[in-house]
Amino acid sequence: SGQKADSKKHSDLYTDENPKGTIHGLGFTDGTKARQSVNKIKNSGKTHAHKIQAAIAMSQRAKVASERAKDPKKKKDLGTAHKIYQTYIDKNKKKD
Repeated sequence: SGQKADSKKHSDLYTDENPKGTIHGLGFTDGTKARQSVNKIKNSGKTHAHKIQAAIAMSQRAKVASERAKDPKKKKDLGTAHKIYQTYIDKNKKKD
């Protein structure tokens, strides 16, 4: 019984939140993946704030990945993903 019960939490993006709150299967490899992820976020049944937080996290990760990408196609795909998340964030921020 040498396993740490909470070792999984450290790899979780939402360490500071209830781990059950994570929306699984999100990605930002390209526009298609980002669009699927935005739909998952929209239909996740989470609170508005949680959805925006998830989108912001993905958007930032896509942005950083795109800045670091060496391959021009990857850079473009990641950039597109970033824009899709950003659009979702901008559209939904104004509601509250």
